[in-house]
Amino acid sequence: MNEPPLVYFRPKTAAEYLGISIATFWRLVAAGKIPTAKISPRATVCKKEDLDALVNFEL
Repeated sequence: MNEPPLVYFRPKTAAEYLGISIATFWRLVAAGKIPTAKISPRATVCKKEDLDALVNFEL
């Protein structure tokens, strides 16, 4: 089967995608509402599907 590729966003891009500030993004991460992964000591990413799930849940 052909599965769509996973799309990952860095925090600033994720905040822009959600239409929120970077501070609000980090508050949601701290609250456990947005799962993230550290891919290096200075790089954090989150999956687009997790952001979409948050938006769909909030509506």
